Amino acid sequence: MPGHKSRRSMYSQYGYADLLNDAIKYDITEIPGADALYHPQSTLRAVMENYSELYGVRHTELLVNGSSAGIIAAVLACVPIGGKLILGRNSHHSAFSALRLGGINPVYIQPETEPRYNLSAEISPYALEDACKSHPDASAVLITSPNYCGMLSDIALLADTAHEYGMTLIVDQAHGSHLKFFDYDAKALRDSGAFVPHISHSAETLGADIVINSTHKTLLSFTGSGILNICTARVDEDAVSDMLRMLQTTSPSYLLMASLDINERIMREHGREIVTSWKADLEYFYKEAAKIRGLTVVQGGGEHGTGAKDEECFPLYRYREGPDITKINISMAELGLSGERLEKELRYKDIVSEMVHGEYLLLMTGAGNQRIDYEKLLSALREIADSYGVGIVGEHTPRSFDAPIPEIADVPTEADLIPLYESEGRVVYDPIITYPPGTPVVCPGEIMSMEVIGYIQDLLENGDRISGVDEEGMIKVGL
Repeated sequence: MPGHKSRRSMYSQYGYADLLNDAIKYDITEIPGADALYHPQSTLRAVMENYSELYGVRHTELLVNGSSAGIIAAVLACVPIGGKLILGRNSHHSAFSALRLGGINPVYIQPETEPRYNLSAEISPYALEDACKSHPDASAVLITSPNYCGMLSDIALLADTAHEYGMTLIVDQAHGSHLKFFDYDAKALRDSGAFVPHISHSAETLGADIVINSTHKTLLSFTGSGILNICTARVDEDAVSDMLRMLQTTSPSYLLMASLDINERIMREHGREIVTSWKADLEYFYKEAAKIRGLTVVQGGGEHGTGAKDEECFPLYRYREGPDITKINISMAELGLSGERLEKELRYKDIVSEMVHGEYLLLMTGAGNQRIDYEKLLSALREIADSYGVGIVGEHTPRSFDAPIPEIADVPTEADLIPLYESEGRVVYDPIITYPPGTPVVCPGEIMSMEVIGYIQDLLENGDRISGVDEEGMIKVGL
């Protein structure tokens, strides 16, 4: 990240070089003629309406505090104080903040694990169905798709399930703002035999009620910007807008909003051209990568790990959605390289990856990538393959995938700082998260057990990076 890859040419070639050449003049406040984000009526209102048309939704809000503000606003607007929210355990930290701010009781769903690659995968409709049956009083469901590894959930089936129980579906699509554009002509391209592994994957298209996009992650706006799309009449638009006015600054960055405006214009006018080139480059990479000795590249599709369970309820849920193809997950474990070692080898060659997860390395592509980037990556991988023989790296599965699932209570509103080893029976205030893969070992409201404490201590002794445990081994629990 970000999606523009720091390429000035992406703005210059489409006529927006002035934003880069004289950025200081765009750093203004709500002066006359500039409109105001807390009550948009002219220029900013037009940008919002343009995005609504571009994504085919009812209403769009601009985000200048990142997708985090959008996620919190969506949850607080859809779940009453003291209500229930069903959400994946792989949710972003902002989702846990929303729980605390709204006194909301969580119902956590464990993501599936992709059986071939042992990666964190989708939220299955079976798990959501079970959660909805057990907690019919929940007001909304929050799903992260794509997840941090790029794995997609079946949003259409999840939406049907949530709506059947009268719940609103919120999709954290922070890593998938490009998916709407990858849906362009997908069926026609596939029918022609072209490389199009997915027909449609944008949550806006598949029945979600609210979708939050970080347009800076894969598209062309600046870091910290994004959009919140309201897709259906199930959502109270005014309630979402009111929440955002409370959460976002009253002095929003006009640099960020200008970049959002430019991103929308470029994708509206040149989106097909950009995505066509992007897809062609990805096709080139995947085909050439398949020829490299000892390189494993995660591909899409595959049978669902739970087999034929509930085929009558979910007759179409026979195959995994697979990964978003713009997220390149690679491994050279066959040659004896751990994910950490592969990351270092690529960095020596001036290629910076997004994340190491287990034996895999995630490389995020974006609208700003060019063929030369993929050629450089392929050349580096070939050189690395030539330098290593077959080896054994041992077990490098991301550790939080096999973490014990704690019992749950209410999310605390006040915190106490205590040693990890003394926390048995206490309710967690802040999530304890391993990086990678960014999925909590313990979520807010869950109860610490000796099994969980021992598991976290093992992670710390292994040198894993953990958020939620400070340098002195202290964690936050409820009073």
